[in-house]
Amino acid sequence: MKSATHGRRGMTLLELTIALALFGMLAAFVMQMMNSVVSLWQSGERRGRGDLVFASAVERFRGDLNAMHTGPRGWLIVDDWEARAASEGVAAWHLPRVRFLADGAGLADVDSSGREPVEIMWTVVPESPGSRFGRLVRFTNMENAQRSLLDEGTFAELVRGDSGLVVMDGVLWTEFRATDTDGRERASVRIDSDMPYDFPSSISLAVEHVSGNSRKHPPTLDNSIELEPELVQLRGVQPIIMPEYALVDQEWVRIDGLFPNIRCGGRGQRDSLPAPHAARASVYMPTRFQATNRIAVGGRRLP
Repeated sequence: MKSATHGRRGMTLLELTIALALFGMLAAFVMQMMNSVVSLWQSGERRGRGDLVFASAVERFRGDLNAMHTGPRGWLIVDDWEARAASEGVAAWHLPRVRFLADGAGLADVDSSGREPVEIMWTVVPESPGSRFGRLVRFTNMENAQRSLLDEGTFAELVRGDSGLVVMDGVLWTEFRATDTDGRERASVRIDSDMPYDFPSSISLAVEHVSGNSRKHPPTLDNSIELEPELVQLRGVQPIIMPEYALVDQEWVRIDGLFPNIRCGGRGQRDSLPAPHAARASVYMPTRFQATNRIAVGGRRLP
């Protein structure tokens, strides 16, 4: 009788080598796919956290605007302040702010009685003296003739004292823009009390934010760059969405292209100064969030 295994043979050394090679290639492909998925998940999670933080900030900002005093005593100022004076090779750093008078009845967290007007200010405060990062902060002050947010001395005291509510950190750029009833946008507005003018119909808030590994381990320049626009190569993790502007050291640069090869199309943007940058310089690519918040009764000043 013939054996049941008659006619069968084992794998040759060549076949075994090919099989192991194919298995190794498949394993490498699977690991690469897993790393890509994990990276996308982590990036999406960071984006999601940023969305939630910004949504919370917008909700609070919208609540403050809804409480804005639009009667005869109401006032509103949208402007900026100098957080850091200009130095050699570095432009002055100006940060935006919004100040206005609100009705305490809509701000139980500030005035539990709801009877007193409350001054409110939203602005950005530097995280530390040498850092380019800032914090979006909300300040409140009970209306008082001896102490007012209209006074620059009071403002400086509050900023130095860290007495505000931090609603978002890791902020690289912030914009407040007021839209008039005719649709015209303005970055600077001043409406004093008793002025017979309406308020803006809405104020938009835009924040460019960096957090997590995007802040701890940002992409870096693979080569040094001089003062002229040029093509550069980056090293590091690709952002989910390529921003319009990136911060290289202290300089804002307009960028385009596909990561990791980008073109610095505009140097010295956003009131920064063009400067040479050494290889391995950090390149912060913030995520932009923006929302428009309407003012009660379309900004019309009530009698």
